[in-house]
Amino acid sequence: MLRALLVVTLVSLVTCEQCGASSASSCEGEATDSSFIQGKRKTPSPQRKPHVLLILADDYGWANFGKHRLSSATAEDRQAQAEVQTPNMDSLVDNGILLERHYAYKICSPSRCSLQTGRLAVHVNTVNTGVTYWNPGDNVSGFAGIPRNMTGVAKKMKAGGYKTHMVGKWDAGMATPEHSPLGKGYDTWLGYFQHANDYWQESMPLASTGNLDVCLNEFRDFSFYNDTYHGPVIEEIAAELGCNLEDPDYCLPDSCYEEAMFNEHDLTDQDSPLFLFYAFHLLHTPLQLPNSYLEEIDKLANASGQQQLPWTQNRRLYAGMTLYLDTMIGQDGSGTMYDNTLIVFTADNGGPVYEPGGKYSDWEGAVRTNAFVSGGFVPPHRRGKKFRGVMSIADWCRGGSKGREMQGE
Repeated sequence: MLRALLVVTLVSLVTCEQCGASSASSCEGEATDSSFIQGKRKTPSPQRKPHVLLILADDYGWANFGKHRLSSATAEDRQAQAEVQTPNMDSLVDNGILLERHYAYKICSPSRCSLQTGRLAVHVNTVNTGVTYWNPGDNVSGFAGIPRNMTGVAKKMKAGGYKTHMVGKWDAGMATPEHSPLGKGYDTWLGYFQHANDYWQESMPLASTGNLDVCLNEFRDFSFYNDTYHGPVIEEIAAELGCNLEDPDYCLPDSCYEEAMFNEHDLTDQDSPLFLFYAFHLLHTPLQLPNSYLEEIDKLANASGQQQLPWTQNRRLYAGMTLYLDTMIGQDGSGTMYDNTLIVFTADNGGPVYEPGGKYSDWEGAVRTNAFVSGGFVPPHRRGKKFRGVMSIADWCRGGSKGREMQGE
């Protein structure tokens, strides 16, 4: 039976002794959830292909993850604990494997191209060029994103018998149909092409894209592709996704927030193994979210009694968006399909502090990312542990002989 490449890589990781370290010493800890130890969740048969949920967060800082905020030794630590609220992701880590040395590229598009192709960014794309970039002398690689003739993970997963779907940010090319998610092997896609868009209007705010292109910044970047429709998310599609646009004089409800529509897109198909690449817009600029989540993060931070310093505007927005991200992951990482699902979570780069040491730099604040694996497919005796071996974002989709070598070590 053909094992999809991402699963081959994961098998080598969850069997710890074969994880690329000299021994199992890179894995620490024991499972903490007794329900798994007592067998209340059944481990699926190894002959049955798992569903694969690959989650990618955008600009997610290392220190904004609850599992990296366990210390309460100082007032600053306690302040951070009050502001960082990620209970769902923390729970998935408790029932999975925390990846402590997972690395990506320092900015968005190169990391995403690397993830899709299983190649290091230097061999695919190392610049965040505008999507309209074109080198007339090179009609294969002379565009933004992944070269036209380079195979991506979705095509490999399809060859392995998977239904392939994508939700969210692409940022890996759009110059030709071959550059699009469908051109790279996804059966369906709901999302946007470029570095960012407005969370409510799906337009292109200059502050988020950095592109001095008046026409491009007027582009409403929100599309839906499947077998029968390739085009923009029109009002009828938005309504199916929970956003009712009939009243022109209203303030947009929470259901019209872009991430809410992503999450409403139902891709449940238990008759076939499912590969879902869920690429969040969160936490990339513009810093926008429903007021209800700002109110909720205020309440949670105040309830802790540890928030000594007042919010700054951006810190409050980023904390609220992190809470929203965690809430959506809590909905995606549960349900009837969980027992036979492999969940992989990582980020495309570190936090956007835009200072030496953060995104755009070569320091760990830019390239060392939050990452974990979870889901019912992870063997019970591996849950609740840490993996300290070095990993690249390219490793998830790197297979073939490399995957087999990792299994045999």
